[in-house]
Amino acid sequence: MSKRTLVVLVLLAATAVLAFARVPVASPLAQTALGTAVLVALFWAAWRLYRRALWKVGRRLAFSYFLIGIVPIPLALMLLGAASYLAAGFLLGHVYGDAVGSVRGDLDHAAAMRLRLARAGAAAGEAAAGDGLPIAWALYRGGWRVAGEDSLPAAWPEWAGTADEVWFLGPAGTPTLAAAAGDGAPGVVTVWEGDLAAELRERAGAWVDHLPPSDDTSGVSVNVGDHRWTFQTPRDPKRAAAAEAFFAARRPAPAPGTEDVENGDAAPPLADRPLHWWGQLSGPVLALADGGEVHPYFFSTLNATPRGLAGRYRSPDEVGLDAAIWGALVLFAFLLFDAYVVAAAMAAAMIFTLSRAVNRLSRATEAVRGGDFSVRIPVKRRDQVGALQRSFNQMAQELEHLVATAAEKEVLEKELQIARELQRSLLPRELPGGEAVEFSTLFAPSAAIGGDYFDVLGLGDGRLAVVIADVSGHGLPSGLRMAMLKAALTILVEEEREAERILGRLHEMVRSGDDRRVFVTATLALVDLVAGTIEITNAGHPPTYLLRGGTVEEIALPSSPLGGLGRDYGRRQLDLEAGDVLVWLSDGLIEAVDSAGRPFGYTGVATALAAPLSEAAALAAVPATAAAVRDRLLAAVERHTGGLPVEDDRTLVVMRYKAAAAAPAPAVAGDDV
Repeated sequence: MSKRTLVVLVLLAATAVLAFARVPVASPLAQTALGTAVLVALFWAAWRLYRRALWKVGRRLAFSYFLIGIVPIPLALMLLGAASYLAAGFLLGHVYGDAVGSVRGDLDHAAAMRLRLARAGAAAGEAAAGDGLPIAWALYRGGWRVAGEDSLPAAWPEWAGTADEVWFLGPAGTPTLAAAAGDGAPGVVTVWEGDLAAELRERAGAWVDHLPPSDDTSGVSVNVGDHRWTFQTPRDPKRAAAAEAFFAARRPAPAPGTEDVENGDAAPPLADRPLHWWGQLSGPVLALADGGEVHPYFFSTLNATPRGLAGRYRSPDEVGLDAAIWGALVLFAFLLFDAYVVAAAMAAAMIFTLSRAVNRLSRATEAVRGGDFSVRIPVKRRDQVGALQRSFNQMAQELEHLVATAAEKEVLEKELQIARELQRSLLPRELPGGEAVEFSTLFAPSAAIGGDYFDVLGLGDGRLAVVIADVSGHGLPSGLRMAMLKAALTILVEEEREAERILGRLHEMVRSGDDRRVFVTATLALVDLVAGTIEITNAGHPPTYLLRGGTVEEIALPSSPLGGLGRDYGRRQLDLEAGDVLVWLSDGLIEAVDSAGRPFGYTGVATALAAPLSEAAALAAVPATAAAVRDRLLAAVERHTGGLPVEDDRTLVVMRYKAAAAAPAPAVAGDDV
């Protein structure tokens, strides 16, 4: 866990403790901060979840197809269901309003007829229109009641003639309707004193239940501005039983085979079940005597069956889908359409951006396939496609680099091949041989171009010059210096007869270069095959080995290398005997190491050269050939290194002296180098 995460967790924990500590001022601020942090964390988690869920192209495509192809289906079904329910509810409310208007019309008609009779001078108790209905009336003259029901106000009410529809609190504590005609001199007031809800049920063909207005907050409350509306659901078992009986009386006879055998009742089909509930707010509710407001509203519950509502839809008298209904339907449809437009826009954006990214990647791939490795894709996305584009750019860059490197390497390889062939052409292809002497050599550079050099030059009159040299360093620079050494030595050997003068001239040539760190170790041996002598001059090179009579002599001549600070060269002259073998080698064989890092060393060279060729050859006193000595030494080095890679140039020259020559030896083909 990082320090930043730990600090954030500690701050959140401290804020939470402070939020619940009930500290004045500080706790409310901490609660606000904690709530804000929770919201930010939720939004952040939702965004990370969205990014993680839609990172892959397949998931994005699936989600886009879901948005544009699947989401509209439930939206359309929701729209259809909501529209149907709203339309049925508004129709039910309209039917309820028609029933209320019908009752109010009867009250108005009864009041008008009573007022007409009063003005005509008829007796107070004379029958009038509406007397068959549960309507109470009262006649007023001079503003006071002179006839009618005592339960009605004694004085002419102020509300009379001020509203088209006035609800009053009836004697049973439930809302009722009242009407007035005239101006009180004379005037008539009529009030529905029967069960108004039952009358409305019959006229509407739907269940109507008026809930008495109350300030009780045990129901569901809704606050709108300064108003608090409380809705109470009927819990009276008598009302439930009455509602069941109401719908059962209007239910058609059950089809054969649908009766409930266990209960003996008919199982009503779905169309005859009271599934549609609706609510209606009416008000205000006034006091009948003085017109004062008793309650700002009261709630009416409406319930109907699908079959009953369908009949109302088909009725030519019902035209209740007014502007409010259509406005609500259009609003709901507009909201759902907005959701669909947003979903379709998201899907279109995803598909467009993904297609554009894939097209860019496809065009770039075609360009790379055509050989244009410089093409790059501008990357702005941070999803799987963006990661793929960045990987493509990196791949194109690496391919461009590899192609350029391969081209350069190919050119360099061709140049190195030419240099390698040139270097091998500088080595002797034919070595002197015959009855007097034989040679066997090895040239194995550690790199393409080596810095080692050997040569066997014929000087005439039976004389030979054997030279082996090692230029410091590896590679092409050392190979070029070796070529210069070869050219200079060829000229100097013909001009000079003393080995020390030849090496001195070579020293000056090496010192004349710009790089004073370069030096050359060399051994120059002048062999007189007629006289049977050899003169060995050494310039900082490893020892020369003499094999004679089964013994090995290490001829070490301490000296300074060519190009070094000194010009002291070691010199030794030997008389050769028949069967003598002389071995010259570079330090690459001496310094060859095994897996533990131990070098082969001078002792290893001497031991390998002293070993007999074979037990049978030793018993027969068969002299070792130059090739056999070379192979024996190389086999010992290979056993020591265990096949490890060559780290330095390896050069070996083996000369076997047979006998004194009467004349210069003819040239014959030598060993492979």
